[in-house]
Amino acid sequence: MRTMTLVDNANVLEVSPKSYQLAQLFAESMKKGQISFPDWYNLIAAPWDESFSPDHADAITRMIYGVRHGLVKVVEPV
Repeated sequence: MRTMTLVDNANVLEVSPKSYQLAQLFAESMKKGQISFPDWYNLIAAPWDESFSPDHADAITRMIYGVRHGLVKVVEPV
């Protein structure tokens, strides 16, 4: 029985509503300089739930960097 490694998962490229939502979330967060707490929580939990393409992983890493360095603020939804 063969187990799937992270490298195998990284090569998967799917165009799905979730990938579109990630791109939209990235663009809005960087433009506004803020991200809602529920979106932030989903973003942090997302890599544990499914595999992402290298481009999606890069977008997630950039958003995490933005929050850690104060470029993007995590805010409570109104």
